[in-house]
Amino acid sequence: MTAERSDTSAVIEGREAARPPRLAIDATGLMLWPPGEGLAGIPRVESFLINAALADPDPCVEVVAFRADEGRFRALAPYEQDHVAAGEISPHHVKRWPGRCTALSQALEAVRQQPWGKRDADRHLARTVTNGRKGIAYQVTRLLIRAYRLYRQALLGLRQEAAPLAAQAEPGLVLISHHILTEEDRSAVSGGAGDLAFLCHDLIPALRPDLLGAGPRETRFGSYLEHLVRSGAPAFCASDEVGATLADHMRKAGVAAPVVYRFPMPSILHANASRAGTTSRIETDEPFVLYCSTIEVRKNHILLARIWQQALDEGVKLPRLVCVGRWGWMIDPLRAYLKAHPRLLERVTFTGLVSDEELIGYYRSASFGVFPSHIEGWGYGASECLDFGVPVIVSTAPSLIEATGGLMPAVDAQDQQGWYKAIRRMAQDHAWRSSLVERIAEKYRPTPAAASWAAIKAGLKESASRPRAER
Repeated sequence: MTAERSDTSAVIEGREAARPPRLAIDATGLMLWPPGEGLAGIPRVESFLINAALADPDPCVEVVAFRADEGRFRALAPYEQDHVAAGEISPHHVKRWPGRCTALSQALEAVRQQPWGKRDADRHLARTVTNGRKGIAYQVTRLLIRAYRLYRQALLGLRQEAAPLAAQAEPGLVLISHHILTEEDRSAVSGGAGDLAFLCHDLIPALRPDLLGAGPRETRFGSYLEHLVRSGAPAFCASDEVGATLADHMRKAGVAAPVVYRFPMPSILHANASRAGTTSRIETDEPFVLYCSTIEVRKNHILLARIWQQALDEGVKLPRLVCVGRWGWMIDPLRAYLKAHPRLLERVTFTGLVSDEELIGYYRSASFGVFPSHIEGWGYGASECLDFGVPVIVSTAPSLIEATGGLMPAVDAQDQQGWYKAIRRMAQDHAWRSSLVERIAEKYRPTPAAASWAAIKAGLKESASRPRAER
């Protein structure tokens, strides 16, 4: 009998091993992004991943979000798919709203099975009933669900253990969103939410918290990252520099280096422009220099402000500087400098957030770009310049040099005179600037989004296929 059980177990294990691994992309962070607001940086990359997974016909790929009240990842509800989808969804992944009556019945059944959920669970269930719509119907539904939950709790007794969840297929390996590491959903990392992988955009919160502030999320980032790596989570890095930095950081922390999968950063904006037929050059009457980045202390906008002020003081006419991006954090010194030098705003423009269409227009018409950031994990604004054939001056941050293929001039982020000299030369030496344009055309190609998704999916499949002890 024992031998028969062993044989049966072996057969079952063989069947399990033969099944393709289930892979999931976490959309928790993007679910919290305001609808209609332009995406940049990490949210843009996560949107690409989510939509690549939604469009993938592979039934073993899905998109999930973390349910804090359950302590696990669950597949997206129909309204959540509508929130994050930016293109076609494969029929394998389409979730259709069943209608209010059926959705309400399902929500009440969920409460019956798991009566000890919190108010967040009630809000989520109410949104599934109204298909994400807010208003009176949502408020009434939320109160009804809460009342039913309290009724179920009263029946079971206040000391009753939580009822078991209904059987539902758990996602296999989940590639978690940046939000899980940096915001309130860190419980997904420290709890038993399942097998995880993570995108390591950078280690800036651990390496340079002085450039981000000293809040709780900065001080805890390193410890949660170490917990992920100790648990065997593989890392996905867009640059070799970040992969090497991650391994070095773990070595110093006494943690074995994780398995690192390198993927090429997709040229998302250029792909959008290609589909719209808007990649060709636009000539403008007034030349301008472009810096596309969130305005924060790490991005070093104050260096550029000082350079343009130096040019005004010396009677040197530089092209207008156009800074595209939202205002961020730790920028009081920049605001104070601009207030003390009011003439600067005659030559420097801050646009705030712009649409993708507007941003494409800026790249198509900029004379050249600048990216003097102190530290980066990649530097999207720099590689996007090359995507559109625009030469760019970058800082000597290794990831920026990698992002631009070592093709562009680089100056130390603290070397104001070096930057002043490089910007003046780029503005005035047309032959040099043209040679850089030719260099981009000869040696650089935008990265198709499909190539990035293929590399990430292959890494996830390889990792999920390995025995857990080897991860």
